[in-house]
Amino acid sequence: MGRMNNDGSEDRHDERTALITGGSSGIGLELAKLFAKDGYKLLLVARPEEELINARKILQKIDPNTRILLRSIDLSKPGSAQEVYSFSKENCSRIDVLVNCAGFGTYGFINEISSQREHDMLHLHVLTFYDLTRFYLKDMVESDEGHIINMASISAFQPNPNFATYGASKSFILQFSRSLNYELRERGSKVHVMTVCPTAVKGTGFQKAARMENTNTFSSWMTTTPETVALDTYRAMQKKKDMIIPGHGFNFIHRIVTRLPTKWLVKLSRSQLREKHSQI
Repeated sequence: MGRMNNDGSEDRHDERTALITGGSSGIGLELAKLFAKDGYKLLLVARPEEELINARKILQKIDPNTRILLRSIDLSKPGSAQEVYSFSKENCSRIDVLVNCAGFGTYGFINEISSQREHDMLHLHVLTFYDLTRFYLKDMVESDEGHIINMASISAFQPNPNFATYGASKSFILQFSRSLNYELRERGSKVHVMTVCPTAVKGTGFQKAARMENTNTFSSWMTTTPETVALDTYRAMQKKKDMIIPGHGFNFIHRIVTRLPTKWLVKLSRSQLREKHSQI
């Protein structure tokens, strides 16, 4: 909540604001619930306008006083990051937390995937992500406070056959974010950048959008839920962690698995991504 003025009214200038891309559903919406409970004003950015309106209704049931701004925009298109930044400058005194959560996947042999679909994904995961991070990082560094949460994936750590472009784009997010957080610490900045690398997340639209309904990925013991990812992320942000893999014990398992030779990691990834009827 903001500070109180002498006349008893609330001073909105000091209100904390979280901007969440992909905030209309899935992990983004679950994170929005946690920020709302903690008194943040919310700016939710996503493409489906109906989903955004529904998300606002859900969040206002948690706290009717939560201030929620919505911005419907396709973040896979050129110039979208600038539009979001300009909108936030016009409507918010500042952004205290930026959550780059918007994303989607493409699955299959590269020659059988729409090149335009992959171009859109790369623009979203790399260029829009990069631009949003730069825009808000500049403001945060000037005020010497703020958090940036970047959603990568467990697929960022190794090659991923049939998930090649998606995994490679998430590797960019992971390496860029961790390098940036190190640079900030080296400069003595209080700004914090954290990378989140979930395993496959059940109960979102990702599986259908990526055409992965018939893969082993979302029936594996390694799957997690949007609620788990959001809660672990929120707690890790408060502790200023550099990188997390949400879910009980996954960080420990990851430390063991990453010691394996790359060719073994590729085979492990392929087994998780294999279609259920495939014997290849």
